[in-house]
Amino acid sequence: MQKNGAGTVDLLELTTAGGCGCKLPLDVMRQFMTSLSGLIGAAPTSEAVKADSSHRDDAALYEIAPGRLLAVTSDFGTPVSSDARTWGRIAAQNALSDVYAMGARPLLALSLLALPRHLGLDVMSDLTAAAVATLAESATPLVGGHTVVSEVPLFGLCVVGEVLADQALLLGNARPGQVLILTKALGTGIVIAARKAGVASPTLVRTAEELMSASNRTAADTAVRCGIRAATDVTGFGLVGHLLNMLSASGCAAVVRAHAVPVLAGVAELLDTHGVVPNSGEQNLFAVEGETTWSDVAYGMRLLLCDAQTSGGLLLAADPAKADAFMAASARDGIPASVIGTVTNGPAGTLEVRG
Repeated sequence: MQKNGAGTVDLLELTTAGGCGCKLPLDVMRQFMTSLSGLIGAAPTSEAVKADSSHRDDAALYEIAPGRLLAVTSDFGTPVSSDARTWGRIAAQNALSDVYAMGARPLLALSLLALPRHLGLDVMSDLTAAAVATLAESATPLVGGHTVVSEVPLFGLCVVGEVLADQALLLGNARPGQVLILTKALGTGIVIAARKAGVASPTLVRTAEELMSASNRTAADTAVRCGIRAATDVTGFGLVGHLLNMLSASGCAAVVRAHAVPVLAGVAELLDTHGVVPNSGEQNLFAVEGETTWSDVAYGMRLLLCDAQTSGGLLLAADPAKADAFMAASARDGIPASVIGTVTNGPAGTLEVRG
C-alpha cells in the first residue's frame, strides 16, 4: 500500500488492468500498425532511419554515423504493484528492456507520468526516485520528462540507446533451424490479476515483483557477445503474440514445446483453482488462434502462453552452436534461460505449440 497526504491508497485498485495488461489488444494493434505503416510510407523520411514502426521492432533505429545507430523507444503503463517504488522500478526496467531487446546500451531517459490529483507529491517522488535508482544501475541519467493529471495512473520512460549496426538484435533475423530461448518465466500478468482479486499469496506477489524488477541487460549483452542477432522482449502480447511477430517479420514458422516453457510456481493453481484469467490474456489467445495450432495443450497452458507480461524476458532465436554458448554463459551468470522450441520452414508467421 502507498501512503499519501490523504491516507493510504492501493495503486492497483486505480486501474482495471496492471502494467502491460493495459496494452491495446493484439488484433486491434495489428490493424492500427497496418494503417500507420501506410501513413509512414506516404510521408517523407530520412535515409538515416534504419527501422521505424513498419519493422515492428522494439525500438526505432537511427544512424548517427556509419555503423552507429541510436535505438529510441517509449513505454509506459498502469500500476503493477500496490507500492509506488516497486512500480517505479518495474516500469523503468520494462522501458529499458526495449533497448536491450535491440542489443543496445541505454544512454539517457525521459519520464512519462500521469497521476490523479489526490495521489500527491509523495507518490510522484517515490515513483521517480525508484526509476532514477534503477536507471543508475545501467549508468543512464533521467534528463527530463512530462507530467500530467489523469484519472488513471500511468508511468514509464522514453529511452535512447546506442548499438553498432552489425550487432543489432532484430525481429526479422530469425531463420529456420535456429533455437528459441526465453530468459524469464511467464505468469506475472496472472499474478497481478490475482493480487487485485485478493487470491494471490504475499510470497507469490513478491516473487512476481522480483522477476519483473530484474534487468534484461546481462541477457542482452550475452546474446550480442554470442553472436545472436534475432530477439524481442515478451510483454503485453504474451509469448505467443510476440513470437508470431518475430516469425512474421522473418518469414518463418516455429514449434514451441509447452512443457519446456518456464512458468512461475503457483500460477497454474491461480488458473485452475481460483479461475484467475486476465482479460488481456484471453484477448491475446483469441487474437492468435488463426496462426497457432495447439497440439495436446490444455486451455490453462494456452492462457499462460498468451499472458500479458510486464518487464518480461527476452525471446531469442539463435543458431544451435550460439544457443549452446548462450545457455552456458547464462548458467554461469544466473540468467534463468530455457530452450523452448525451434524456428522452422513453413507458412510465415505461423506457430505450432505442442504439449
